[in-house]
Amino acid sequence: MVVLNKIYTRTGDAGETALGNGVRVAKHSLRVTAYGTVDELNATVGLARLGPRPNRTRR
Repeated sequence: MVVLNKIYTRTGDAGETALGNGVRVAKHSLRVTAYGTVDELNATVGLARLGPRPNRTRR
């Protein structure tokens, strides 16, 4: 397992994060929260798709 003890981005941490288009927004903004929620949902759906599939019998 890879362990990342320190990560340097050279942008500092003033409570902001950069979006994909380069715009900086507060880490507590609704947009960042929504991105995190969608990411968690996507991971959950991915795990659910890996689960056991029901047996289907042909008629």
